[in-house]
Amino acid sequence: MAPPLPVLHARTLPNELIHCIIHEAWFSLVDYEWGDRWELYRSLSLVSRLWRDIMATVALRCVMIQTPQDFSVYRHLVTRRWGLDPGSTEIERVAPAARDYFQRSELHIVVSDWSCPSFSGFYFATDYPRIPCYIPACKHISVIIKELPSNDRFVLPYQPLFNFLSQYTTTKEVYLLWTYTHINRYILPTDEMRGVTYLRVHEYPRCVCHNYSRSSNHQHDSDCFSYHLPMLFPNLEHLHLDSPYILKCLETPPSLTQLTLEAPPIHYLPSLGHFSSLMGWNIVSALACGLFKRDDRDCLKKKIIVNTGPTEPTGWRQALAACQEHNVELELRHVYLNPPQPSRSPS
Repeated sequence: MAPPLPVLHARTLPNELIHCIIHEAWFSLVDYEWGDRWELYRSLSLVSRLWRDIMATVALRCVMIQTPQDFSVYRHLVTRRWGLDPGSTEIERVAPAARDYFQRSELHIVVSDWSCPSFSGFYFATDYPRIPCYIPACKHISVIIKELPSNDRFVLPYQPLFNFLSQYTTTKEVYLLWTYTHINRYILPTDEMRGVTYLRVHEYPRCVCHNYSRSSNHQHDSDCFSYHLPMLFPNLEHLHLDSPYILKCLETPPSLTQLTLEAPPIHYLPSLGHFSSLMGWNIVSALACGLFKRDDRDCLKKKIIVNTGPTEPTGWRQALAACQEHNVELELRHVYLNPPQPSRSPS
């Protein structure tokens, strides 16, 4: 008589590890084609019921919309789970129960697909102002902005974007990431984000007011997008800049108490090796022009944090002296390693 077959017990990875694997895979496709993103969604959902449920959770906790197809899929997923709001008769909206769920979600938008027919306006392929109808809340918004047409009075590429952003009244954190050096034209959106307290910007739009004779003595056009951008966040407390920008060309709200500057060791000289620099920020001039000026000595002391490499950045001592003169705290954080030394060719 044959011996009995061994009893096999199915083994699976811990749920937390599966969640981490799926989240990393999903988030890595934030700037990929929409077909790649949803092919991953379908493939992982076929592994098992557990993987399907975790995949659905990850997609709703880390919402990524780049194309109209992404928007269409999310509309389907959200309305299938929560249904539509019966009280909204003119505009289709998800049921109110979805709001509490999305309060803990992140929203990642890629602004890339647009058209600009001559004399007939500017159009995004994705209807961004309708996104809050289905994703009614989020804790963090990240916007990757690819190259857009000129910002002038006939083309208003940022108006739909800020109309969309302004609808998220409880969102505290926003990251605006330009993927190119943007020379601004004088059109300022009218919609504000009053709930935002933390704003991070990559490749801050460049101001060109100095090119015009009417803009002397550091005066800026009333519609200068670059100068007035922080004022669209009237309750902003922390401004974080990833790339150098002349700080005196910023108007900041009175609520701002902290400024973080990224100064990695990206410069190189054979005599010095890799080093960081604060020269591109011109902190001394900015403080002299009124940055972080305190009319009330009893108000909270304001602070500038510099994230840099292993050594002091160029211009540090001048910036420190200026901060001490203007009663601003300046903190240096060594968070970057030096890049590998360039290889030398054999003599």
